[in-house]
Amino acid sequence: MGVTEAAEPHASAAGRAVGGVEEFDVVVVGARCAGSPLATHLARSGLGVCVVDRAEFPSDTISTHFFQVEGVAVLDRLGVIERLLATGAPWIESISMRVEDISVSQRLPCRPGDAGPGLCVRRPLLDTILVDRAREAGAEVRTSMRVTGLVENGGRVCGVRALGGDGRQVELRAPLVVGADGMGSTVARLVGARRYHVVPNQRFGYWAYFEGAHWEAPAAISFERWDDELVIGLPTDSGLYIAMALPPLARLSSFTADLESSFDAHVTASPLVGAVIDGAGRTGRPRGMAGYPGFFRDSAGPGWVLVGDAGHFKDPTPGQGISDALRQGETLAQAIVEGLGGSRALDVALAEWWRWRDDDALEMHWFCSDMGAAGPVPRPFLEMVRAFASHPDGLDPWFDILSHRLAPSDVLTPTRLLTATARLLRQGSEPRAKVMRETWKMAADDVHRKRLRKRPVRNI
Repeated sequence: MGVTEAAEPHASAAGRAVGGVEEFDVVVVGARCAGSPLATHLARSGLGVCVVDRAEFPSDTISTHFFQVEGVAVLDRLGVIERLLATGAPWIESISMRVEDISVSQRLPCRPGDAGPGLCVRRPLLDTILVDRAREAGAEVRTSMRVTGLVENGGRVCGVRALGGDGRQVELRAPLVVGADGMGSTVARLVGARRYHVVPNQRFGYWAYFEGAHWEAPAAISFERWDDELVIGLPTDSGLYIAMALPPLARLSSFTADLESSFDAHVTASPLVGAVIDGAGRTGRPRGMAGYPGFFRDSAGPGWVLVGDAGHFKDPTPGQGISDALRQGETLAQAIVEGLGGSRALDVALAEWWRWRDDDALEMHWFCSDMGAAGPVPRPFLEMVRAFASHPDGLDPWFDILSHRLAPSDVLTPTRLLTATARLLRQGSEPRAKVMRETWKMAADDVHRKRLRKRPVRNI
């Protein structure tokens, strides 16, 4: 679903000041990879958009950095691919992966017409490019501005109150306020959006950049999971290489007691990543986060909507957040244009978009939670991976899951699970009771999640 530049649903209220109050069609809170692209789409459609963010760009933030082919496609439609490549970020064209005793190296699947397979760009550069693009499209961008409250009328949100960096209080009115302000969303808190499908994280993550890393073209993402260790690495912009360590949450205290030594030991213990950064220099202290539960939030109501991590956050192990924010922003823009243009009631359009978001993200939410789980990889799951990896380009369906071109249920089918289980039982390399217990748990988890889809449990 796209938004065309030709659409102009009604006369814009861009920045019109009435009695000291500024009026727009849409106010977007948050200017990063959900908010600025959304603002660009809306401004292209003729709407008056104001984007506010507490940060001043360039600015860093917690991020997994990588975005896959479908995220690249949105960035291409935004017209920023050349700027991203100008940062020195190479196309990520292949993957080197080891999961326990399974090792695979292959090209990431690309289809005719794809702008490229994947990119990894640090957020100070990526977000600044997206903010600049929103300005160029005609959006009003206000940085160093913190939202302090909502303006309401008759039970509907109709604007925000915000405090500028100069200490001046401003009021920005609009028929719609978008919360694109991340997992700790101020807008979500102010409207009382409840969370559901909450999954506590079982790992914590730290990352750092290295100069002088030794990698050869084509650029590859390295993913290594062995025992209970998990390390990811890939080239990024400016000649740098990012290495990420994701140990089990139970080891947080010992890991952070001597953070730099622990981090270096963890990433160099990975044969794949360790070989690339051997002799390279770490450019700064590792950054990271310890608490990042996966969740969905109620994401639309009278006069408001949530997009990106504000409305849904999943385990970051497979690096889905940036692509999802970009894809969601593009589809949400279409719903907003239709709702404000009168072809559909705004509340109806936003509610339908929210249902699309959940349908699009729910299976991936559980898939990412399983990828980021601590403890041993279930043997039946590993056996399914082994069966795919035994063929040239056999893991393409798994990578298509991560690109939202296949649903996890298209690949992790009951038939494949039972076939993998039967193969393990015939081999006799694992205790029969253990194999059956793991198979039963995978099947039971699937049934439970399908029930939750129909009856989600909500909390604050």
